[in-house]
Amino acid sequence: MNNLKKHNFLPQDQLNLAYSHEVIELNRYQRLSLSYLPFDQSVSRLMNAMAMECEHRLHNLQEVAKRMELDTCVDAGALMEPNFLNMNNDHFFVVDESMSRKTLVSAEESAKLSCVFFSWLLETNATPELHQSFFNFLKQKNNEYQVLYECGEQWGIVFPKTRLAM
Repeated sequence: MNNLKKHNFLPQDQLNLAYSHEVIELNRYQRLSLSYLPFDQSVSRLMNAMAMECEHRLHNLQEVAKRMELDTCVDAGALMEPNFLNMNNDHFFVVDESMSRKTLVSAEESAKLSCVFFSWLLETNATPELHQSFFNFLKQKNNEYQVLYECGEQWGIVFPKTRLAM
């Protein structure tokens, strides 16, 4: 007996999960972009570029949902004003090299988890209309992770060497 069960979610659930995840990612990259602005403008621009990629993915999900007549599953209202004031952090802005390293490590870990999330969505997908988008998103997320990994290496951060499979 095989105890491994493959979860197959309804298309509207998958769209909702993907869209909600990307809204969180968009807000995170926007916050990181602003956080790095006074300390390292090149990293700030990198985070801003990643936020723009999130916006493209959100737009793609809206188009796919509209074609599938499931546009109510992707709520554009979810792109609400982000709460940049995270009460868990002492500072909003990156103020020194130590803080920058910690922030980059956290960003790299989040990017890795995002890859895992989209890999899982692709693996459990049973809807042909979503396959290409999820496949493209996974490729983009792997590239995003790789860029953050290399950015961290330039800062002298040693990450555990774990390659993500597509």
